[in-house]
Amino acid sequence: MNERAANIQKRANAVGVSISVLCKMSGVSRTWFENFKVRVPRPVSTLEKIEKRLDELEKITPCIRMVS
Repeated sequence: MNERAANIQKRANAVGVSISVLCKMSGVSRTWFENFKVRVPRPVSTLEKIEKRLDELEKITPCIRMVS
């Protein structure tokens, strides 16, 4: 697994969301992410969609945990 994919996996785990759900929320197929783990895809804009959604989740996760 490449370093960027490993980082996404770690961040997703930290906010309690699976890669499948993260991909669905980002409008990206899970297959795309699996291929990304092996090689860096083109266009990189798809990867940026996942990272943007993950950034948003990280911002709201502390709020969700406080309410639970």
